Amino acid sequence: MSTKRSWTRAAIAAVVIVTCSLIPVRARAQDQYTSPRNADVDARGARSVEIEAHAGSLRVEGRQGLSQVRIRGTARASDRSLLEDIKLIAERRGNVVFIKADIPDQNGSLWDAARGNNRYRGLDLVIEVPVSLPLEVGDGSGEATFVNTGALSLSDGSGEIEIRMAKGNVRINDGSGAIDIDGVEGNVRIHDGSGEIKARNVTGDVVVDTDGSGDINVAGIGGTMRVRNDGSGSIDVDRVAGDFVVDNDGGGSITYATVKGNVEIPDKERGRRRR
Repeated sequence: MSTKRSWTRAAIAAVVIVTCSLIPVRARAQDQYTSPRNADVDARGARSVEIEAHAGSLRVEGRQGLSQVRIRGTARASDRSLLEDIKLIAERRGNVVFIKADIPDQNGSLWDAARGNNRYRGLDLVIEVPVSLPLEVGDGSGEATFVNTGALSLSDGSGEIEIRMAKGNVRINDGSGAIDIDGVEGNVRIHDGSGEIKARNVTGDVVVDTDGSGDINVAGIGGTMRVRNDGSGSIDVDRVAGDFVVDNDGGGSITYATVKGNVEIPDKERGRRRR
């Protein structure tokens, strides 16, 4: 009898596991509820903007002549009752404009997942800032886009990162997801866990301190291009005004062209040059 019960329990557990794996993602989206979260904060005299984003997409755009920070948010939840727990904090803290997506932690049970009742809360943010203000950004998950902003320091958990026309130095600490940079008036420094890195049209240096996995493709660099530690993935470099240096390379090809300065790469990769 005990053996029969054990087999029955094992069969039920297997059904639950299989059922969870087959839940369609878009089924949750069909039941999604939304609500606006908007605010304006006076930016006159401010020296920086600090953003704490969590689940949800983030888009930040720099605007000339703007004297305030404008936040337009959309709260999203799998259940209407969860919407009221999603708060937008937007306020002036001395010389800093502070913005936070305040979202409670969510822990759905296995049985909720099996029934397709995954509880979700998120806050999509579109933020307009004065173009001259530096940004300090922490982002949990979801796409993050920055267009025509000032200097940027970004710590990102997961999701794609896109940066266009930044007027100042850019620093990125990224867990996973692709990084796409086009147009930086300054230096770029990246620490990346996984995902492809693309960087184009950077006036200063580009330094990749650590890259766990994923290809690195850069072109149009006004200073030095340096990769300190690369785990896996190819490195392809074109049009570098300064030096091209790879200190440590775990695996993957290294190709380069039109490097005006010195080239220093591991001996095993020497000769892998393209026209």
